[in-house]
Amino acid sequence: MNLRQRAAVALLSLCALVLSACGGSQQPPSNQPPSGGGQQQQQQEPQGSAEPKEIVVYTSHQADIHEPLFKAFEEATGIKVTPVYAATGELFQRMRAEANNPLGDVIFGGGAETHEANKDLLQPYVPKEIDKLAPGTVAKDNSWTGFTALPIVIMYNTNLLTADEAPKSFADLTDPKWAGKIAMPDAAKSGSAYTTVVTILHAMGRDDGKGWEVMKQIAANAKILASSSQGPKGTNDGEYAVSLTHEEAAFKYVAAGGPVGIVYPAEGTSNVPDAVAIIKAAKHPENAKAFIDFMVSQQMQEYVAKELNRRPVRTDVAPPEGLEDVSKIKFLDYDMDWAANQREAVLDQWKDIVVQ
Repeated sequence: MNLRQRAAVALLSLCALVLSACGGSQQPPSNQPPSGGGQQQQQQEPQGSAEPKEIVVYTSHQADIHEPLFKAFEEATGIKVTPVYAATGELFQRMRAEANNPLGDVIFGGGAETHEANKDLLQPYVPKEIDKLAPGTVAKDNSWTGFTALPIVIMYNTNLLTADEAPKSFADLTDPKWAGKIAMPDAAKSGSAYTTVVTILHAMGRDDGKGWEVMKQIAANAKILASSSQGPKGTNDGEYAVSLTHEEAAFKYVAAGGPVGIVYPAEGTSNVPDAVAIIKAAKHPENAKAFIDFMVSQQMQEYVAKELNRRPVRTDVAPPEGLEDVSKIKFLDYDMDWAANQREAVLDQWKDIVVQ
């Protein structure tokens, strides 16, 4: 059974659970989450709202992520989702162009620092179960909410490299022997790629220029791709030996039995959540609030951990089986404010490197 089929089977069970929790006549499945989740699902439906039961969601998540999530939300709330898919950077550009007349209600996906850098386009909202969300996974001003935690990793193809041959650090990737063998998405288009660049700067020297020197050497060895999904897929397929990506993008191939290994860089890595937020002046704000509460509910966080292989942001949900324990991962002191405030300057320097 492939990833999409497994997700579909799990989604049917999840929808049955949610409908039961909302008062339907179906019996809950045997893998029912702990009691109390049904009450939360009931609370997520907008109360006393005259809004049409519809919502427009701008998303950078791939179809295998957003399709089951949107379907589950529709089943639970009766609110129809109209998705608009594009890269994170393109979505925020669209939101800025539409600022006087927003056509979207929610932005779903992209690193939290990208949301932070564009928070003038976002409407703050405090999730109903904010007390269950891990520290650092909600913006200080509540402009965005984390959906899953995404450490940056080095992914490699085990048919092409043994564990001993695989790079162990960002510094290793500067070796000319990796020329043409590394995949990395364009930081100007991909939120995860921007996080990768800033992670490397923090790891190798953010303020003394050494980080940029390392980044320049890695970029010289890399194939710069338009989409964040191309690198992991290409590495799994043997097109590339190595990919710089986030943990979930690599681990889903591990979970599917692909020829993939994961390295957490020796210098340390970041753990920036991807985020979900309400677009300022959204036409369906109550539906947007319900969407956020639904995505960080216990049932959905359990689903994304077990079926989509993502680290949850809730403290009461276990990470996917097989992922490295967080206690064994070296995390950098990643400055979210710096990443947000310096975004334009970082991308300008990144573009200079890429066009050389």
